[in-house]
Amino acid sequence: MDILPVDSMHPDRRALDAAAEVVLRGGVIAFPTDTLYGLGCSLFDVSAVEMIAHLKRRAPHQAVISLIPNAEQAWGLAAHVSPLAAKLIQSSWPGPLSLIFTASSLVPARVQGAGGTVALRCPNDPLSQALLNRIGGPVVSSSANLSGQRPAETAQEVVGYFGNQLDLVLDGGPRRGSVPSTLVDVTSPRPRLLRRGTLDVTGLLGDFEDLTGNAKGGG
Repeated sequence: MDILPVDSMHPDRRALDAAAEVVLRGGVIAFPTDTLYGLGCSLFDVSAVEMIAHLKRRAPHQAVISLIPNAEQAWGLAAHVSPLAAKLIQSSWPGPLSLIFTASSLVPARVQGAGGTVALRCPNDPLSQALLNRIGGPVVSSSANLSGQRPAETAQEVVGYFGNQLDLVLDGGPRRGSVPSTLVDVTSPRPRLLRRGTLDVTGLLGDFEDLTGNAKGGG
């Protein structure tokens, strides 16, 4: 396993090329995202997605979030982008908002979430954007931790969890105190707020179902 230091604000092309090569040949990397350190692989590589589930000791059918280099890719990976979803994309991408769509036929059935869904985020982070642009397509990003344990905030913690089971780790410095992305399901006319994160989008959701533990949704 290689551990490559990288400047998160001005990532070196050689490190990006090395990480992209691993992902494009079906490997698994760890890298700092716009929120926390994540494990990454190609969404289109079923074996690699299942390997991430195995490494994290989580059920393979649990949904994952994929990062995309630009918002336009949502229209290819989602079977339908509703007017509300388009409004959320326009106002909040790139940024820490993850949206769950009904998956299009481009998304392999074995990596779709429950009910045939796909979760997408366009991150606002120079390193993530540079890596995604180098790869050119959706990259699964699942928090770098064993299921039920605290997500890794540094490359050293990533190695502590996974040792040499990963193909490559990009060390972009600590991501301490980061908050996971806000998560909204837009597969039906009434959106569902599944996780409150660093970005508050409740003012844009209209009448929504709040599944985060709050007593009320929106109206």
